[in-house]
Amino acid sequence: MGLISTWTMIRTLSLFHLTAAYLFLTNPRMLVDQNVVFMLGESMRLPHITTMDKPSEASALLAIILAFLGISDLTAAAMEEGIAIQYWLAIVPVRMTFLFVISGYSYLFKQGGLFGPKTALSKTSIGEPLQNSMVFSWGFLELAAWFWIFTSLREERRLLAKRKIEELKAEQDSL
Repeated sequence: MGLISTWTMIRTLSLFHLTAAYLFLTNPRMLVDQNVVFMLGESMRLPHITTMDKPSEASALLAIILAFLGISDLTAAAMEEGIAIQYWLAIVPVRMTFLFVISGYSYLFKQGGLFGPKTALSKTSIGEPLQNSMVFSWGFLELAAWFWIFTSLREERRLLAKRKIEELKAEQDSL
């Protein structure tokens, strides 16, 4: 068993989503100006967001999506352990794949990136608004958190299976 339980990590990430939803609704600049966003953006040479000075329709939609994600994850984390492990082991790889694609896209297809346009005069791509420090930081940090949760879930599944085998052995011994 790890230092922090899987369910604590999921609940913490859910509360982070709810907090981020509130901040995107009231003061998106606070999230955009975080040091970790700046440092990751600078280290990956990604442009920084300049349009989130005040709440807008886009930040409100983002807040609704993050709040929905946080509430649904909090609800799913409260399920019975056996069912919850199966649920999360099915969901987490999908989320990790999505986050890996988003993070990879924002880095690899940026201007001057491996697959991106080499000059500023090149034709703009469809996903150009995704190629910024905020999207990359969110995807990268979420990916790291969900990977940690995934490894903890696999350990929990192993311990649960071991417990069930011991219970079955004890039941057969009592017969």
